[in-house]
Amino acid sequence: MAGVSTMSMHKQHTPEQKKLVREMLTEISRIPDNDEQSSVRALIALLNRLLRTKNLVPPTVELMCHIKQTKPELYHATRMSITSTSNLNLLFQLDADPELANARLQEYLED
Repeated sequence: MAGVSTMSMHKQHTPEQKKLVREMLTEISRIPDNDEQSSVRALIALLNRLLRTKNLVPPTVELMCHIKQTKPELYHATRMSITSTSNLNLLFQLDADPELANARLQEYLED
């Protein structure tokens, strides 16, 4: 459509959004990439917290893509452990270009 501008890749993120993303990425990095129940439970707890986030719109697609790329064994084990009726099931249907998702997450980490 002519005349419709696309969103800038350098959107300003609030300090609260940046803090949330930094915390999520730190927590994700601390969960081992394995299929052990303790790791799966830790990821499920983190994802439930992500879904309950109020007042901010977290970069959910980008975070799921990051988990899929950096913790493939954990991602798969968690996906297999949830039921099709789980509210988390939708998160595992999200997909994005890994490079673009990483670039968008980096925007949250810039000061």
